[in-house]
Amino acid sequence: MEANSNAKATKVPGRSVMTSLSAMGYFLDGYDLSVISVFTLVLVTYKIFKYTAFTESFVTGSALLGAFVGAVLFGHYADRIGRRYLYIFDLIFFAIFAILTALATNIYEMIAFRFFVGLGVGADYALSPVYTTEMYPNRQRGGGYGWVWTFWSLGAATAFIIGYAFYLVDPLTGWRWTLGLGAIPAIIVVVMRMKMPESIRWKAADKSVSEQEIRDVADSIGIKKEEMDSILAERNRESRIRSGSLRSLFKGEYGKRTLIVWIQWILYDIAGYGIGLYSPLILKELGVVGSYTLLYSFVFYMPIGFMGAFGAVMLNDRVGRRPLQILGFGSMALAMLLFFFAASGRGQIFLAIGILAFIIDYALGNLGPGNTMGLYAIELLPTKLRSSSMGSATGITRIVSFLSAFLFPYLSKSTVLGKEGFFFVLFVVMLLALFFTIFFTPETKGLSLEEITVAKYRHEGWKPVLALDDSKK
Repeated sequence: MEANSNAKATKVPGRSVMTSLSAMGYFLDGYDLSVISVFTLVLVTYKIFKYTAFTESFVTGSALLGAFVGAVLFGHYADRIGRRYLYIFDLIFFAIFAILTALATNIYEMIAFRFFVGLGVGADYALSPVYTTEMYPNRQRGGGYGWVWTFWSLGAATAFIIGYAFYLVDPLTGWRWTLGLGAIPAIIVVVMRMKMPESIRWKAADKSVSEQEIRDVADSIGIKKEEMDSILAERNRESRIRSGSLRSLFKGEYGKRTLIVWIQWILYDIAGYGIGLYSPLILKELGVVGSYTLLYSFVFYMPIGFMGAFGAVMLNDRVGRRPLQILGFGSMALAMLLFFFAASGRGQIFLAIGILAFIIDYALGNLGPGNTMGLYAIELLPTKLRSSSMGSATGITRIVSFLSAFLFPYLSKSTVLGKEGFFFVLFVVMLLALFFTIFFTPETKGLSLEEITVAKYRHEGWKPVLALDDSKK
């Protein structure tokens, strides 16, 4: 479709193209964060590099530290200078450092290169879902975000099935191909993203852009006139806020919302990454042999995790974020309890309990908080703070994820805590997340992004809500 701006014809890709290219960023996130499990399985099984429990933990955790830096840095500047250029640039980290990790000759090189892969991952968390959500009509944005999230599971599943294939051929060299292949889709997506326009809502917040130019692009992607009017109204109402301001992010009404996003996401990631990054090793402890740990991990992501995430596409805008998050945290608590029982013995019955735990965790975790965490981080803050919100929440939770990934090898082998104790701690954490959602997390379904901006967070009885004055409805 064509959009005119200053007498120039600009090609505006359809919303499905924009969604697909953002989703491919999450595909690469899922691939590059999960693929390290293939390397660690080979490392632990064949001792290909010299390592200790400390360096083993850093191999898995260094990408999460990189994600902290990338998310905070790129999130801030995406609010300051725009989404588009950083949205293109961030995938270069995936391409360059995926290749370098495949060429690593020792554990320290692997740790360093994985850090920079993580930098790109964190940056894309702060960019792709924000960009997509801002380019969707309000009543469809949950589905749009859901599509982006769905591709994370596809990326993770692809990492495990490719890893499995190369492991069967030659595990001593196959891990290099598995790590390096992530560069190919990254390069393709970088080229294709160059054709994307700037986010419509970010352009609206930038007063140097004419209203007509904004309306032309909005019309091309299906944003209706009344929605566009409210977007332009936010442009005037939020003019006092400095784009990317950390002070505004943690002050007053927005400070309450930032705290809600951080707490629930931190609780989710303690369990999410503690299980996800070590699934082959957990399966090995449960009695699954060799390459089958990778095959099982593939199945957990595809079709199980994928179907859970696809459920979010269908249900985010119908059922709402809050019920899905409550269901997800409750189910994850049950899964952690099942892991606790599975880790207490050996044999087919304990393996079956562990597999059931994985199925519940991946399916309903992806339907619930795996999906809703990022959506809340985007929706609860205004345009000028939206990428900073997503970036800061991603950043702080990557630190927690790093600690979870870093401590897993120690705690699971500890004589004090052990595997059973570790899973029981995760069970308690998921219960806390469930109760936090019930008593503190509001619903955003049915409200436009602009209405959420002016709504007041409060409790009606015990239930948290976003309340609009009659004049703002």
